[in-house]
Amino acid sequence: MPPIDGQMQGQMQGQMQGQMQVPGVPQGGGTIALDILINYIIQRTYHDLTVLSELLPRKTDMERKIEIVQFATRTRQLFIRLLALVKWASSATKVDKCSEICNLLEQQSMWFVDTADMLAKMARETLVNARLPNFSIPCAIDVLTLGTYPRLPTCIREKIVPEDSITPAEKRLTLSKLTQVIQYRLVSTDLPQQMRKLRVENGRVKFVVEHEFEVTLTLMGDSPTIPWRLLDINILVDDPETGNGKSLVHSLQVNYIHQLAQSRLLDNDRPIHDLYRVLHSFCQSLQLEVLYSQTQRLIRERMGDSIRVEEYLVGKSLVVSYWRDQLKREKQQQQQQQQPQHEPVVYKLTMHVSEEDWGRPLQISHSPPMSPEESHRVGLAIKSNHLSIERLLMQTIEVRTHAKLQDLAKEMKRYKVDKCEMKDLPTTLHIPVLQPCMESEHLRIMIDSQRGTMMASTPAQTDLQIIEDITECLNSDKKGLDKLIVNLRLQLCLLRCEKSIQYLQTTCLRHLPLINLENHPLDSLGPHKLYIRIPKQSNHYVVLSLREKKDRCVEFKYYLVETTACTADGTELDLADDIGAKLFRSAGRLLPLDTFAFTHGPYSKVFDDEDETEVELQRRKRKVLLGELEEPHAKRQKGAAYYVPELSYILASCEERIPLVAVGHEFERNGVVHSGIQVDSEGSCFCLSILSLPDVEGCEKKACDGLKKSLLSLKLRILNKPSRNWIVEFLFAKAPLDTANKKESGPVQRVIFMHELNLDNLKKVVREVIDEWCSICHLYSLITDFAEIYNDQRSGLRSTVDVHSYSYRKLTLVYGPNKSSLIHIQWKSDSKQFTVTFGTIGPSITLNPHVIMSTQIQQHLSCHRNLAQIAQVLHDTWSPMMSINKLTNIIMHAPIGNNANRLAQSFCVIPQSTTHVRISYRNISSIDVHFRSNKIVAIESSKVVEGFNPISLLKTFLNMYVDDAIIGRHNRRMSTTEDDNPSSPGGMDTMDMFSLSSGPSMGSPASRQRQDGGLRFPSPMTPPSNPHTPASPSAARMSGIAPSPSTALIGTPSPGTLLGAGSPGNPQLHVPSPSSFVPTPSPGSLGIHMQSPASQFMGSQGMEGSPFASSGLAMPSPGQRNWPNSPSVPGPSPVSRHGTATSPGHPALHSPQTMKDGEHGKPGMMGHPSRVFTHRSWAASIPTLLSHNAFDTLLTPSGQGKVTSPLERFFGCVLFTRNLPRIIQNEENLNLVRSSDANVVIFKVDTLQFRVSFNASTLQSLHMNATNLPDSRDQFPTELINILERFFDLKVATHPYKVNALRAFCRLLPLPSRILKDCIQIMRLEMMNETRNTKWTVAFCLTIPPSAASIAPAGTAAIAVKQKMVLMLQLTRADVQLPIGVEPQSIIVQLLYDFNANTVIQMEVPSRNQPAQQPTQAHMAVSAFLKKIEMHQNTNECALFPTVHKLMQGLVVPG
Repeated sequence: MPPIDGQMQGQMQGQMQGQMQVPGVPQGGGTIALDILINYIIQRTYHDLTVLSELLPRKTDMERKIEIVQFATRTRQLFIRLLALVKWASSATKVDKCSEICNLLEQQSMWFVDTADMLAKMARETLVNARLPNFSIPCAIDVLTLGTYPRLPTCIREKIVPEDSITPAEKRLTLSKLTQVIQYRLVSTDLPQQMRKLRVENGRVKFVVEHEFEVTLTLMGDSPTIPWRLLDINILVDDPETGNGKSLVHSLQVNYIHQLAQSRLLDNDRPIHDLYRVLHSFCQSLQLEVLYSQTQRLIRERMGDSIRVEEYLVGKSLVVSYWRDQLKREKQQQQQQQQPQHEPVVYKLTMHVSEEDWGRPLQISHSPPMSPEESHRVGLAIKSNHLSIERLLMQTIEVRTHAKLQDLAKEMKRYKVDKCEMKDLPTTLHIPVLQPCMESEHLRIMIDSQRGTMMASTPAQTDLQIIEDITECLNSDKKGLDKLIVNLRLQLCLLRCEKSIQYLQTTCLRHLPLINLENHPLDSLGPHKLYIRIPKQSNHYVVLSLREKKDRCVEFKYYLVETTACTADGTELDLADDIGAKLFRSAGRLLPLDTFAFTHGPYSKVFDDEDETEVELQRRKRKVLLGELEEPHAKRQKGAAYYVPELSYILASCEERIPLVAVGHEFERNGVVHSGIQVDSEGSCFCLSILSLPDVEGCEKKACDGLKKSLLSLKLRILNKPSRNWIVEFLFAKAPLDTANKKESGPVQRVIFMHELNLDNLKKVVREVIDEWCSICHLYSLITDFAEIYNDQRSGLRSTVDVHSYSYRKLTLVYGPNKSSLIHIQWKSDSKQFTVTFGTIGPSITLNPHVIMSTQIQQHLSCHRNLAQIAQVLHDTWSPMMSINKLTNIIMHAPIGNNANRLAQSFCVIPQSTTHVRISYRNISSIDVHFRSNKIVAIESSKVVEGFNPISLLKTFLNMYVDDAIIGRHNRRMSTTEDDNPSSPGGMDTMDMFSLSSGPSMGSPASRQRQDGGLRFPSPMTPPSNPHTPASPSAARMSGIAPSPSTALIGTPSPGTLLGAGSPGNPQLHVPSPSSFVPTPSPGSLGIHMQSPASQFMGSQGMEGSPFASSGLAMPSPGQRNWPNSPSVPGPSPVSRHGTATSPGHPALHSPQTMKDGEHGKPGMMGHPSRVFTHRSWAASIPTLLSHNAFDTLLTPSGQGKVTSPLERFFGCVLFTRNLPRIIQNEENLNLVRSSDANVVIFKVDTLQFRVSFNASTLQSLHMNATNLPDSRDQFPTELINILERFFDLKVATHPYKVNALRAFCRLLPLPSRILKDCIQIMRLEMMNETRNTKWTVAFCLTIPPSAASIAPAGTAAIAVKQKMVLMLQLTRADVQLPIGVEPQSIIVQLLYDFNANTVIQMEVPSRNQPAQQPTQAHMAVSAFLKKIEMHQNTNECALFPTVHKLMQGLVVPG
């Protein structure tokens, strides 16, 4: 803390004495603020400590210790008192308050007494003799009228009132005349040359001598004899470094100079000259003093012994010597070398007063003398504008440095270096030691400004030892400098090599830990060598050795050496325990590398043409001098000077050659012939050409030979960026297939593979190359067979599929109506089979429909290798698979048995083979779809043994979608009773068998093969006169001959053949259950003879389960009544009634059904009168044939909103009819009534009977018919029954077909009549959706919504009936206008109705496994409203409907 001023210090000392009383305050009654007291004590302690610090240095050690102890004791006692005072003050507030009150009262009492005494005294003594004086009326009149007082006596006015001063005009006139007088005197007086700079104004003249002094003179009159009067002197000399703007001359000195100069102005003929001489001499002395003080400060702070003041004569001269360290160094060298002593050179700088002309500034001289040019660079005189001895020394040293470096540059010419240059700041001599030489490689010599010694440096050189040796040599006698420069030149060349490879993935070392270096050729290469590891090689090194040739040229020699990691004793065994054991290397054979062969080979030109010879040089110069040839421009060097191109090329060449040599040896071990390492034809890299490849196992010899003929070349190259890989390039001739890809339309085609380059695993690389060859061969053999059919115009494959791309490693085909679907085919050597992937191309809306069948198609292609067959199957199945993709696959409830909360996908498609898929609905019901030719699909119900229940009415439902494409091929129909008694397939009409074909057909591409070698399939069995005639069915009965493809359309057999070829009970053709996705083996793999791509797939499914699969058409008649599960209805066989029978599953033999309302205008659909459905468990297993259009109509979402397809609606109704009996059995007060029709469910309650049945016209909806029981006929009017039936049809038995919603609805039916009527009234409000006089619309929540999942799992039945009834309603705001896209407010109301109390309250149910939550505003509003209307309820009627109606009318929810 800084000390306080003197006044406060005096007050502090006065108050700290004695009782520390404040001056001016009576003793005993004074007070002081505590903060002021603490401040005083701190100030006193600080003052005592300051005084102690100033006095202690002058005393002895013992006295200092005594004083410190006394100060500490005194200060401690003082702060103890302060501490006690502070503690007392904290508890003395009440005493202070009482004391202040007493003092105030005493002071007021004293004032009262004093006032009374003074008033009494005035009345008794002063006012007794008091009289008023006479008024001075004249004075008052003067003051009031004139404003002045003219009657003041003269004596008073003369002594007090001053005389008037001269006016400003008189002042200006006087000064103007004085200025004229001074100008006249100056004109008539001889002035010094240095004082010619003056200014005359206001009767004064000011002389200014820059950076020395400034004087002001005047005259006291106009007489020529009056001397000059000196008014002011200002010394302008300053110290710019440490002066800080302060004057260097004391005011007393200025006064003395003023008196001396004034004395020289009196009685003098040349007063101005004497004035200048006096002041100029003083300023020069002052300048010398400033320079001397700067020198002392410079020696003390920075320069030290480097400079010294040799002599200083006050007012005359100052001699300073510099570079003192060089002087000491020379003396030490003379003493060490014992040479005769001679006087060393001492560099001095002298600043002195000029003896020739006293008017000059301070002069400068040098020792040893400088040349006139150098002296002018430093300056001949001191510049007074900036006095700085350091600046003067630096200028002098810079000139000396330049001179020494020039002498050194002349000496360096004998060391055969190029022209030296001096540049940079500080001045540096740049000596190029190489040609060409970069800036960073120059040997730079500079002079130390303080010591005067030479310092050498090279920015590019990191070896400090050689730089120190050069520095030592330059500062001595310079012996051995030539050897040091040669060593530096070689070191720089090594550094160039290191920089040339610094961006390569390698390392370079000056030394290697070699254990066998002695007596090895490496030891004789000399000290200047470099070990460079070949990139990506850990054991091979390029050794670079450097030697100097004549004319300062450096010779580069390259060697290749292979090393082996080993231990210190030469052991090469792996030592797993010691990690750092193999830190040494053993050098192998040293192989010289021919640099010329590396850099001048084919496509490897590194250097330009060789330099011209001396004769050619002289000849060119002569032509230039004679004017015959123009002087060419100087060639600019390409690239950086430090870059060594041959080194980088040798490393790159070794890096690329070594892996190729290793992989070539591995190919030889595998029997592959190659041509060795060659330069690529484009000159881009090295390559290894393969001349022959082995045959491929499992591939036809003919296909392999054809591929080898197409193979033009096979080369291996190395790719280094972005990663190091093998590049394998196959060059083939034109492919046998024309593709749409422009890159594959040329005369040659390249196939490129890439493999990781790893020298430790070359066997894997060679194996992969051979595997790639195998993949190409297998795909080529597949393409060869396919090309024969594809290029045949009669096959029609070109209109079916297009070859999008064939790159020898992958085949891409496009198919579909718009050619928007893709199939990619490749051969995988690891799995030894073809892989198939599907995709889309162009503007495709959906995914490829065959993605789910990729496994089946892939297995069949690998097994049969018939690509034409696959192409035909993809074409024929594209449309039905697109229709299947339209099915939804959302997660739905799928209750089975007691598991009511089971979840499953709505539809799951399970491929079984290439032409057979299984479609399951919620893992409960399933149908099998078989794809057949001629745009037909066959649908049947999955078997019970496979985990799915049979679907009732499926046959009847599917028959509704049989269109003209199927019916037109069968001209007769079967009666409805024949569905119950299907005809025997043994006596099938031959005309009906082939009536499914729509006229003459070209058949599949494979069915038209000729036996002369053109195609590979057997000839058709029809006479050769008409190749378009279908094969006769009688030919199928011949032994050893497979049936015609037209038999693929024969219907599925009767139930008696359920264990036939296509039955799941047959172990040979077992189809997996829905939980398994393993594909079914193709029929061809089981010994079934296939003819063509279409007949093999389309026909196999038609023959699956057919009686003609293994025994022609011979089959016992079903008239024997021995079919398993066949209905035992007596009657003649269908064969006896019709003679010849057709397939019982053919849709043309069944009575068609009526269509759904609104579908009469759809194409392909026919309307027929409805008929009674009789339940037959086996009827759905008979395949139903549908056209592709009808199948698409069956699976496409339609109806209101287009949410569900007809098939989904049918399955939903079947689901309800299956689960409704279980619900009736599980619920109380519901009684199931036996029905003669299995598709009709009849049940009853106390007052009503219900009948649930299919809509006979569409089979896509359920209808509930409710009637009053005989004993309670009049309880429910027809209007309420109609509302209940309509609610069931529109709100319960509809999408998404929730079984729990059906369960909740059934729980309402056995309610008492009055409660059920209220529920029906609420249904009426929901159905009518009336918003008049209501704020809300109401809707039943039959299942728990997700927002109320805290009560029970979402999807659970939302209605529960025990002693009380729980139901949920959804209220939606209806009387507000909202912007478009904004949903109205909706809330879920949970009501609890008490049967006995006839009250409705809101249910309070704690959250499951969750902490209690704060009720929402809607919940609180509903609770409050229900409590409000509870007081006004009528107890005679049911309170449920009135409460809900009032909620709709008056509920208000905030927000």
